[in-house]
Amino acid sequence: MAVVNDHTKGVGDDAMHKATGRHPDEWFSDLDAAGATNWTHSEIARWLVDHHGVDGWWSQSITVRYEQARGMRLPGQQGDGTFSVSKSKTVPGDAETVLAAAVEVFGVLYGGPPASTNPTANYPTARWKLDGGESVLVRLAPKPADKASAGTTSADKTAVTLTHSGIVSAEHLETAKPALESGLERLLDRLS
Repeated sequence: MAVVNDHTKGVGDDAMHKATGRHPDEWFSDLDAAGATNWTHSEIARWLVDHHGVDGWWSQSITVRYEQARGMRLPGQQGDGTFSVSKSKTVPGDAETVLAAAVEVFGVLYGGPPASTNPTANYPTARWKLDGGESVLVRLAPKPADKASAGTTSADKTAVTLTHSGIVSAEHLETAKPALESGLERLLDRLS
């Protein structure tokens, strides 16, 4: 199975210890003693804040690591039990051009036009609704042209982030991430 959003890879033990004053194993021991394996994600995070004064961001990180360590949550699994996977790439072109190309490329991949678009937002988006409550979101982050030497400017670039969410099984992650990667490659080909 593909490993996605495994918090042990994103937040190291040393970083957690430095920020919270405790090693993850110490937090896990305290949570076990408090009976947290029977709590919801929100209850665990709230307990860390209320009883130990942990910063909100760190309480979320500790909670997800704890849930994964105790088999309450798989890597990439959201609080509602579904899975989400993302892939991003910076491509040539301004946001308007990239969004038009993305709608074309992903329309072919996902069976038609997006269910919604927001081309005028600071971060333009397009969303496809798939079977079973899944969706694919294209989110663009324009990167204005840099000033080049001798008074010229380089071409605009746009960061494209694809997020496939609402995936109901961990097994579907095996195909979801490569599909996003393939879509990004097709988008890059279209823009080249």
